Amino acid sequence: MFAIYWVYYLLGLIMLPGIILGIWAEIKVYTNFNEYNKIETKTGRKAKDVARYMLDGAGYTETQITSIKGELTDNYNPQTDTVSLSSSVYNQNSIAAIGVCAHEIGHVFQHKEKYSPIRIRNALVPVINFTGFFIWPLLFVGLIMELFYVGTTADVFLYIGVGLYALNVIFCLITLPIELNASKRAYKMLAATSEMDEDELMGVKKVLNSAALTYVASLVTSILSLLRLVMLIFFVRDRN
Repeated sequence: MFAIYWVYYLLGLIMLPGIILGIWAEIKVYTNFNEYNKIETKTGRKAKDVARYMLDGAGYTETQITSIKGELTDNYNPQTDTVSLSSSVYNQNSIAAIGVCAHEIGHVFQHKEKYSPIRIRNALVPVINFTGFFIWPLLFVGLIMELFYVGTTADVFLYIGVGLYALNVIFCLITLPIELNASKRAYKMLAATSEMDEDELMGVKKVLNSAALTYVASLVTSILSLLRLVMLIFFVRDRN
């Protein structure tokens, strides 16, 4: 049993590329956000007003806009049809703030237009939340059984556990194009409304691209984590 723990942590080296990419992505996000959050737009309009303008222009006058605490905690809740903008965005008229708020409006449009990937992701959320409680117990029991040569029964536990764990990878895989699409919509909306000039749009693109990188890192990490788990299972089976 001690050997399993040792191998599991040794296989943690597989995670290094994902960890490094994740750290770099976070640094890029905060560096770009802080840089462009200091530069006010030429129009001087606050993020909350730009968001309202975009929503009303699309006919989504019922969608609410509110302020929440924190930095980069911005989100859209389709259940309450509310766009929540963080305190570092809501009342700000910086390039970064406008870019972030436009990204969240992009999510509003996705939901309103019944964008297929976001519907799939929403359907997966309750499944992942429910199955998440069973993944590690199943894997743990399966590994113990494998050590004691239980055979087919152990395989069933392990396969189910890995299958449920793979749902997290699928979730990340679906989330990435959703976020990229929301950023693409944000950029197009800002360009179409002449809310920003070319230099300001370039700043928005940098902020949104760095944010997208965090989702790439999340996907890479989830894939490597699954690979680590599968390799551990193969090690235990070969050992026996």
